[in-house]
Amino acid sequence: MQCRSNRLAFTLVELLVVIAIIGVLVGLLLPAVQAAREAARRMQCSNNLKQQALALHNYENALRSYPPALHGSGRYNNPTYHAENGGVKNTTGWAMLLPYLESSAEYSKYNFSVASSTSSPYGITPVGTDLINDGIYNARLPYLECPSHSEAGTTYSRDAGTTEFYSMRNAVRTSYFFSTGAFTDYDAPFDTKSDSVNQGMFGNETGAKLRAVLDGLSNSIAIGEGAGGQWKTSTLFGPWGMTGAHTCCHGRIVSTITNGVPTPTAAEAQSWSINTTYPGQAPGKTYAWGFNSYHPGGAQFAFADGSVHFLSENMDYATLAKLAYIHDGSVVSEY
Repeated sequence: MQCRSNRLAFTLVELLVVIAIIGVLVGLLLPAVQAAREAARRMQCSNNLKQQALALHNYENALRSYPPALHGSGRYNNPTYHAENGGVKNTTGWAMLLPYLESSAEYSKYNFSVASSTSSPYGITPVGTDLINDGIYNARLPYLECPSHSEAGTTYSRDAGTTEFYSMRNAVRTSYFFSTGAFTDYDAPFDTKSDSVNQGMFGNETGAKLRAVLDGLSNSIAIGEGAGGQWKTSTLFGPWGMTGAHTCCHGRIVSTITNGVPTPTAAEAQSWSINTTYPGQAPGKTYAWGFNSYHPGGAQFAFADGSVHFLSENMDYATLAKLAYIHDGSVVSEY
């Protein structure tokens, strides 16, 4: 008499085969899932830039000028631009844009007469950070944080006295730079350099007027990503929000400047391209003021006309410079 047995379980071989199939499927699907997630993060980043560009438009429409990247930095020896009582304000353009970014509550609490961080060792006696604006410096503002930027929203405090750039209190890491062309946070006020062909839309003490954007609004970068800039591996470099610490909000495309005219070497120019590792640094360590992002292949930029474009990290450096300058007479047909 034959006994019949009903198998109620997999054999070991069958189980291993199923596990192997699942592993293959996960391997095939995981990149697609990761790509979909990055696409969603990139879309949110694009929406942030559109919101920022709209705020710039409304600010300019109300005040007939774009905001400065930085106001009252004290980087140059001219008391006209210092804060009350000989201090420095270090007020960023983001603070001035708060009412146009649906952050009127934060703006109403902001005291623009006190220093947000130290100035620098140049020109005047630096001052320390005032505590009055605590709670605003460390406010999380989603439109200033790219979702792909893991450090965005991180709060830093550092007391280095009044002898260097990086004393700050409750400063929040952000992801975006104002485009300043060839100019830095310690250059002279923007309007004293208006004859320079190397200006971006923003500078110190003021930004450009609409009529100064001679290359066309659709041909001029206004804001770009600066999420990954950590030259020399310091967490203190790169963009900040409300606090005007060194490297806080100036997105540049050259480092060597002589009387407002950039004179980059070939290697230097290459190091200022999008997502480019700064010479001598570990891979991925871009320059503090350079445009960069955690998006694969490039970074996103809001142009003066309000449009948002993803620019490739393989873009020719000269093309990037032409887009960063607002009245150099160059019109880029494709980018």
